[in-house]
Amino acid sequence: MKQTMIKVNRAMGFKSLLVIFMLIIVTPVMAQELTIRFPVEYAADVTPAIANKEFAKLIAERSNNRIRVQYFPAGSLYKGQDLLQALLRGDADMTTLVSVYWVAVSPKIAVLELPYSLPTHEAFYKVASNQDFIQDLYSEVEKKGGKVLGLLAYDYLPIGSRNRALIKPADLKGLKIRALGRTNAATLAAFGGTPVSINIVEVMGALQQGVVDGINTPADAYVSYKFYEFVRFITYAKYFFGYYPWMVNTKWWNSIDSRDQKLISDTVQEVAIKHRQRARIAAEESIAYLKNQGVAIHYQTEAEAKEWAALGERVWIDAEKAYGKPILDKLRGITGTSR
Repeated sequence: MKQTMIKVNRAMGFKSLLVIFMLIIVTPVMAQELTIRFPVEYAADVTPAIANKEFAKLIAERSNNRIRVQYFPAGSLYKGQDLLQALLRGDADMTTLVSVYWVAVSPKIAVLELPYSLPTHEAFYKVASNQDFIQDLYSEVEKKGGKVLGLLAYDYLPIGSRNRALIKPADLKGLKIRALGRTNAATLAAFGGTPVSINIVEVMGALQQGVVDGINTPADAYVSYKFYEFVRFITYAKYFFGYYPWMVNTKWWNSIDSRDQKLISDTVQEVAIKHRQRARIAAEESIAYLKNQGVAIHYQTEAEAKEWAALGERVWIDAEKAYGKPILDKLRGITGTSR
């Protein structure tokens, strides 16, 4: 009888250990808490900032507040090249920094900044949806510590002047225009203007002091930063489409759980796609607001665009020499343009 009880106890003990072992195997490991350091250089109320805040909200909800986004707007932590370097070295985990800064790391990104290279919003959407092309453009960035998760649309950058309406390229002659990066500077020079490089947070002072005569920036930025107090003439021309590559630090990205990677990546894509229509509406509303403020708005006609584009052709020729014809042909194939 005693031996029988010992056998039963041993059997029960073995079964208990087996149950415990199985529970360990099938019970998912609780993922760790995660903080995403997310600085940007632009104001908290411009259109891209709405997308960033929506991303932070969705990530918190979908992770049951396990993943927390620390958002730093308006250059409060880093701005410009300092922000780019902070992302690459890992002092920031994520950012949406305007594309022109990344050209210094991966020069071929500049093909999206060529004059009239993205003649419609839909052309940009096609490019943004072509993952192979985007990964190719940003391949050098990834080698140096940054990974692109998606492209956040903004809008075209209407060109504005303190002095006069900019209808023909000749109207730009003698005007100092704030430029965004080398390609945009080359484009403005081709149009007849004198490009000046100034960070967005310094533009208002430059306008006040006459350091620049005009700028090209998205319509809602004219409103948010109150540039309209000095810029009284704006031409809505589609020669330069502004967007923000949604970047993460590669080392940080590779250190987090694959499930968190998927959650973050999927949410970035969802927010970026949803944001497209919102950005277009914001641009339209901003134009209407600027009109109410007495700013003269001119929509560039097709004939005017052709005249400007003809002058910008030399920028395309220089780009082909620098980056090669194949990448420009691929861009043309994606957007369906003939230039």
